[in-house]
Amino acid sequence: MSSFLVDIAIWILLFGAFVFGVLGFFGLLIFPDIRSRMFTALRASLIAAGLVIASVFIYGINVYGETGEGIYFTLLAHMALLAIVLCAGTVVVTRILKRRIVETIPPLEA
Repeated sequence: MSSFLVDIAIWILLFGAFVFGVLGFFGLLIFPDIRSRMFTALRASLIAAGLVIASVFIYGINVYGETGEGIYFTLLAHMALLAIVLCAGTVVVTRILKRRIVETIPPLEA
C-alpha cells in the first residue's frame, strides 16, 4: 500500500496535467494565428505529459520500494526513456519555432 503523502503527490501532479491540458485546448480555441496556437498547445501538452510521467515515476518508485518486484523497475526505466524523448522533442521544436520566428521578423532599418 502506498502512503498518503505519495498518493496526494500523485493526484496533485495528475490534476496539474489536467489543468495544463485544458489550458492547451483553450489556447487552440482563443489565439488568432497558427503560430501562437501551435506554441501554446505544444507547451501546454508537453508540460501535461511531463507531469503525467512524473506521477507514474513516483508511483513506480513507491511500489518498487515497498514490494521490490522487477516489473516496477521496468516501468521506471520506460518512464525515464519517455522523459528523455519528451525533453529532446521539446528542445527540437523550440529551436524550430525560434528559427521560424526570427526568419519572419523583418530587420530594422536605420
